[in-house]
Amino acid sequence: MPLAQRNPELAKKIEQMRLDIAPIVHVCTGVPPDDFPTSMLQLYLLTEPQLDAFAHYYSQVSPASSNPTWPDLKYAYPQTMDWTKPFLHDDPTLPDNCKLTDTERLKIKMRMFARFIGMRGAETPRWEYERQFEILRNKIERSVRDEEISRSKFYWGPNARMF
Repeated sequence: MPLAQRNPELAKKIEQMRLDIAPIVHVCTGVPPDDFPTSMLQLYLLTEPQLDAFAHYYSQVSPASSNPTWPDLKYAYPQTMDWTKPFLHDDPTLPDNCKLTDTERLKIKMRMFARFIGMRGAETPRWEYERQFEILRNKIERSVRDEEISRSKFYWGPNARMF
């Protein structure tokens, strides 16, 4: 029995993963990066270092360009990959509840890259907004807690009043 009859949903998904992706070329060289994904399957198999390399190749991160003679090319493309957002940074000094997991960060970067290359359906999902809000709330709570701890360690003297 063929796969389409046994599991039509899986057959449909496999067919979608075979869709070709037209490469986005660099605005100055007219050449795509060597490992640009040529199908949806290859897009979903990208690693975070590969996505970071694409962002660098397309001048979407600082320093603005890999070639100092080129102007700032970040906005020379129809979309941008805004990876300067604080919630995308992987600061090892932060506790786990104040940053994205590796998988979350990869999913977000993959979505941003998909939007950059013009794929439909790459809008920011609700869970991502909610996660950003949760991380910001946790960072604020941590900052307030650290401030309270540092203030409690300070000796105000016998006659001092706190305001």
